[in-house]
Amino acid sequence: MAPDPTSPHPRGALSLDRARAIAFVEGYARTWESWDVDGFVDVFGEEIVYVAHPTEETVFGRDALRRYLLGERDTQGTVSVRLGEPMVEGRRVMAEFWVTATNDAGNETYAGCFIAQIDADDGRCTHFREYWFDIEGHAAPFDGWGE
Repeated sequence: MAPDPTSPHPRGALSLDRARAIAFVEGYARTWESWDVDGFVDVFGEEIVYVAHPTEETVFGRDALRRYLLGERDTQGTVSVRLGEPMVEGRRVMAEFWVTATNDAGNETYAGCFIAQIDADDGRCTHFREYWFDIEGHAAPFDGWGE
């Protein structure tokens, strides 16, 4: 079946299996929280385009992602990662994240969301964007967060 040229998904309207989307989200959270750098990089494709933040850094490829993550590990310290209920649309999965971090600077919270485009064949992420807010101290999620 050829992709529909009128589809809002220009790279094809292939739908992502919900189980595969959930597996990506769970792998992303688990490997971030444990700082399993190799495991984290493995949920992304070889040619990943990872937009860490619109004003921060964009990394291209797994090697650059590995270097980026090692720097984040040193900056963030010990983290507790929570993800909201994933939303799946076409080949994209979106979820909110709520992360508390303890590092040399003290306690911080990162509240944000990501949009990941997943390869429907192998389940790895090909394009990733995230946006977040830095909150001083450890903050609890607001009512309704992650729904």
